[in-house]
Amino acid sequence: MENDKQFVLWDQILHYFEMAMKIFESMEGRLQNQEFVDMFFNYFKKLRIAKKENKPIVMTNFCLPPEIIYAMNCYPMCQEIGSVALSIANAGLKYIDVAEEKGIDKFQCNAQKVWIGASMLGEAPFPDYIIYGSQPCDSTNSQYQVLRRIYDKSSVYTIDIPYWHYDPQNKYYDADTVPYVAKQLKNLIPWLEERTKTKMDHDRFMETIKNSNKTREIIMEGMELMKAVPAPLPSLAAFNNYGVLLTSGGLPEPIKYAEWVRDTAKERIKNKQGALAERGIEEKIRIMWIYLPIFFDSFLFDWLERKFGAVTVMDMMGYTMSQIINTKNDDTIFEGLAAQILDTPMGRQSRGPAEFYIDDLLRIGKEYKVDCAIYGGHLGCKHSHAIAVMIKEIIEAELGIPCLNFEVDCIDSRPITGREVKRKLKLFLKNLE
Repeated sequence: MENDKQFVLWDQILHYFEMAMKIFESMEGRLQNQEFVDMFFNYFKKLRIAKKENKPIVMTNFCLPPEIIYAMNCYPMCQEIGSVALSIANAGLKYIDVAEEKGIDKFQCNAQKVWIGASMLGEAPFPDYIIYGSQPCDSTNSQYQVLRRIYDKSSVYTIDIPYWHYDPQNKYYDADTVPYVAKQLKNLIPWLEERTKTKMDHDRFMETIKNSNKTREIIMEGMELMKAVPAPLPSLAAFNNYGVLLTSGGLPEPIKYAEWVRDTAKERIKNKQGALAERGIEEKIRIMWIYLPIFFDSFLFDWLERKFGAVTVMDMMGYTMSQIINTKNDDTIFEGLAAQILDTPMGRQSRGPAEFYIDDLLRIGKEYKVDCAIYGGHLGCKHSHAIAVMIKEIIEAELGIPCLNFEVDCIDSRPITGREVKRKLKLFLKNLE
């Protein structure tokens, strides 16, 4: 008989998402559309269905695209998506406290700590396997070792991500980078086949890659359109794209959503209308949001739009750099998947030299014509804080725009409250008027 206790966390997510659906329906054209809402709700709902059908549950981290998992007819349970979803309603705080009471350091990232605490209470879904990429940080890697000990019956496959770059034009180029990751992905297939007792359906695999390619192609078109002034899409558009690829990449449903986003942007540009104009708001400030969105206040960006006419035209998690996969043969497909993992948002910027990160920010600043940069540094991300001051100095010198740096825990609202965050943003943006 199914153990309902292990679904306590997941059922909370479904409950909050049902509530959010009603809110999003009243914000049509601003934050979401029906395809997006339905897709995410169905993603969460399908976990219980997978359990009932005895479909293998594979826990993944946010640096592992789900195409291979779907191709193997498994369910990709991204634990960080679950943790973030709970933080929107501040519902993950008790799990953070449990994890810390049982020995997890308070300075470790809460993106994994929520799930760890829930797992220690037996209130998180039990995965059959754990597959994750060893990026973007030490905190992620160490906490997945904790999850490995909690789920001691789960098989674990770690994809080792190298430090060096794979672009021949980059001074940190290493020709072995892509082949090294691609080989690990190839080996993942027999590893899963042996444990699931199921052979990969190659036709399903090809269909998954084609769906993923189509979605990415359209998303990248939408990203180009976001360079228009005024911005044709609202602040969360880029991050939503990332969420879609992370949970549903390889399925057919995201294609319709990506088309809606792109076509909406095209229509508004054609009519010389920005995303804020529908609410009678004039775009005044274009923001480059350097780091993670603040998840515990999901309406922060809406507040920035209403209060200051400030649109976040691009953020780190929404900056899709992954290129379309060459489907010539299996070798080119696995190399393409490897490049996508290396280019996954946050993984790309945080796994190597600071130049990776800085070059991306300078490119965004110029191409998206931003007026300012904002770095809300997540307390669990020590690697980014190490270069935060340098980033600020370079952005202000190279782009000639102001950059705000402040600390915040994107998951937990207690160390720095939403009210304090808004106070900092208000003072900063007032000086731009």
